[in-house]
This record gives sequence, C-alpha cells and structure tokens, in this order.
Amino acid sequence: MPWRRNKTMTMTARILVLLPALLVGGCATFTPEPVPLPVTPPEQWSAQIDEGQDIDASWWQAFNDDYLNRLIDKALAANPDLAATAQSVIQADLQLQSAGAGLLPSVGAMASTGRQASRASGGDTNSGGSTSAGLSVDYELDLWGRLSAVEGAALASFQATRFDYDAARITLIASVASTWFEWLELQQRVEVARNNLAIGERTLALVEVRFRNGAASRAELARQQTSVLSLRNAVPPLEYQARQRLAALRVLTGELPFEGDTPDADISEVSIPVISPLAPASLVTRRPDLAAQEARLVAASADIEQARAALLPSVSLSAAVRLSTDSFLSLADPTRSMSGLLGLSQSLFDGGQRRNALAISESRRVALLEGYRGSLLTAFQEVGDALDRDSLFELQEQRLQEILVRAEETLRLTEVRYREGADDLLTLLESQRNVFDARQQLSQMRLNRLIAAVDLYKALGGGWQRDDGVVATGPVEE
Repeated sequence: MPWRRNKTMTMTARILVLLPALLVGGCATFTPEPVPLPVTPPEQWSAQIDEGQDIDASWWQAFNDDYLNRLIDKALAANPDLAATAQSVIQADLQLQSAGAGLLPSVGAMASTGRQASRASGGDTNSGGSTSAGLSVDYELDLWGRLSAVEGAALASFQATRFDYDAARITLIASVASTWFEWLELQQRVEVARNNLAIGERTLALVEVRFRNGAASRAELARQQTSVLSLRNAVPPLEYQARQRLAALRVLTGELPFEGDTPDADISEVSIPVISPLAPASLVTRRPDLAAQEARLVAASADIEQARAALLPSVSLSAAVRLSTDSFLSLADPTRSMSGLLGLSQSLFDGGQRRNALAISESRRVALLEGYRGSLLTAFQEVGDALDRDSLFELQEQRLQEILVRAEETLRLTEVRYREGADDLLTLLESQRNVFDARQQLSQMRLNRLIAAVDLYKALGGGWQRDDGVVATGPVEE
C-alpha cells in the first residue's frame, strides 16, 4: 500500500540522516596504558667517574677515521639486510592503513540493465527491458572498542618495526666499525710478523757468520734456521685472515667481497674516544630494541582488548538506496526504494574458543613482559661490561707499551753481547720472543680498546632518541 511504502522510506531516510552521528558516537577508542618498568635501574654505573653526556648520533666520527666514515655511509646506503628491514617497515605501515580502514564504513555500488524478448503462441514477439542502480552502506558499530583495538595493535606493531629498523641500523654501523678495526689489527699483525721475520733473518745472518768463523755450533745454526722458518710460516695465515675480514667488510657495504683495492690505513692513527654515559635510568629510553619491546607489549594489550570485546555482541548498521525502471539503458522516472537495517549478533556457544583466545593473549603479554625484563637486565650488563673492558684495556695497553720498550732495548743489547760472544743464542732467542709477543699483544690490546668503545656506543643506544614514541631516525624511503 502507498502509505506503508512512504512510511518505510521515511524511516530509512531517518537512519541515513543519523548515520554520521552513529559513525562518530558508536566508536570506542583504544588508549594504551603505560608499560610498567619491570626492573629498577641502578643508581650509577660502577665504572663511571666523570659526569655523563649524551651520545652523538654520528658517534663513529669520534674515532677520527675518514675511511671508516666513508664505509659507514656506503653501508647505510647499500647494505641488503638493512634495505630488507626497511621494507618490513613499509609493510607494517600498509598493515596499519588496512587496520584503520576497519573503522570506516564500506560503501558499495551496483548497476544493471538488460533486455528480454518472448514469442507468443500466435507468433507475436514481445520485448522489454529493465535498468537499476543502487548504493549500499555497511558499518559495524565499534561499541566495545574491538576495531579500535585492532588499529591500536597495528599501530604498536608498526612502531615496533620502526624501532627494529633503528636497532638494525645501529647494529650495522657497529658491525662495520668492528670489522674495519679487526682488519686494521690484522694488517698490523701482518706487519709485525714481517718485522719479526726480518729480525730472525738478521740474527740468522749473524749466526751463519759466527758458524763460519767457528764461534757458533751447527746446533745453534739449525736452531736459528728453524726459528726463521717458523716466523716465515706465520705470515701467510695472517694475510689470509686479513683478506677474509676485508671481504666481510665489503659485503657489509654492499660490494663484491674480493674486488677493489686494499685500503691504506694504520690502526695506530685511529683515535679512541672517551665515553662517559648518562645515568642508567636513561638507558631505558635510549635503546631502540627496548622501545620495540615496549611497543610489542602495547600491541599485546590491544590484542587482549580485542579478545575481550569479542565476548560481547556485535552491532552493525546497513542502508541501501535503489533506483529501477522498466526501460533499457534509461533511468527516466525511476522507482525509488530505500532500506535500513540495524543488526545485533552474539555467539551463544563456541566451545570456549573466545575465552581461550583471551587467555592466550593475556599469557602472551606476560611472556613479553618477562622478555622485556630480561632485555633490560642484559642492557645494563652490556653497558657495565663495556665500561669495565674499556678501563681494563686502557691500563693494559699502557703497560704493554712499557714492556715493548724494555723488550726492544733488551734485544738490542743481547744482539751486541751475542756478537761479542758474551751471551749464547738461547738468550738471544728469548729476547726476540719477548719482543715478538709484546708487539702482538700490544696490537691485540689496541683492537680490544676499539671494540670495547664500539660495544659501549652500541650498548648505550648509539645516540638514538625516541621521538614521541614513533620515529627515531626519520622516514624510510622506498
């Protein structure tokens, strides 16, 4: 009847008019709670003496090594692993956009037209057509915050992925610096081995002269010849190790491993920076790996909200408008129809699946919180260990320098005494061995100090600063 049709259209129109208000008022917003700190930071670092200071974001420049600066620039631009991590950030951003779309209504459109013909029994042909077009809107009212929690979880996951990228960036820089210093130390050890060989050959020439003059025995000559052979045999393995480290360095910078010129650099020219960290409490906000775990805890809280909301009824709203005519390819003088529906659905029995899902989400968050606590403890341990190593290696390097000076002086005097016949060959060999050992230990100690500085920079977060809990190193470019 016409009056019933008009009444239905009036009610539907009212629903469509109230739709914007329902879209706004029917949404609950997920607000994450602050993540509790499961560990109380120590009051100060045990090895800290001077007042702490911020770490510069370009901390590697403190080593005053131009070649290292160029290597890190190459690595940040061409390292394949870092580029892959950047794509993970892009994917997380797209997932966040998809999650946010769930809070918006879905709008659909349809249109159709057609013609049909029929033949009557008398041979006459009747033809007709129809055309229709419509628009529909479907929307789930987020009364309990389920969809908002989905978006909140996606946002927190996106933030965690961004922090993972920042952590990977710092790790890459530290790896390049450490590998570069290891190659420099191997180059120095190769040079030390060659110098040791030169000393051994010089001594062998002296023994040969004394042997020809009858002042040295054949046993002394054979002993020194064996020593020279051992010294000569020690050089190739060190050269091999140096080539391998240089190849690994080139892979980190996105280059072919065994191509390119050998750099001309000296580890003794690399400066060792003085690092004085801030109070331990600041470490919590200065490391991207810890920030990533915080973000994952927020995502886990959002998952719990989703699981709780899934226990409640879902409310949906749908509306449609349709125009139709009995003409082909024409909507002139159409018949209009509108419909609206407010739906309520509730699962009455699911075998405990939803409650189990809630329990799983809660257990997962507890596990993440324990993992966060363990990471905090490890972070404090890493900083304290790097500080202790820095202090220890600095003192040992000073002592080794003194030992080397005295060992070289002893070798010089022993060579003179052996030439004059006042000392035997064993005393001379012992003096040589002391010089060789002191040189190698000093080279290794220099490397230890450099690696300790790199580890300390990395453990302190590499100058990373959290920008409103979202971005730390700037946008990731595709």
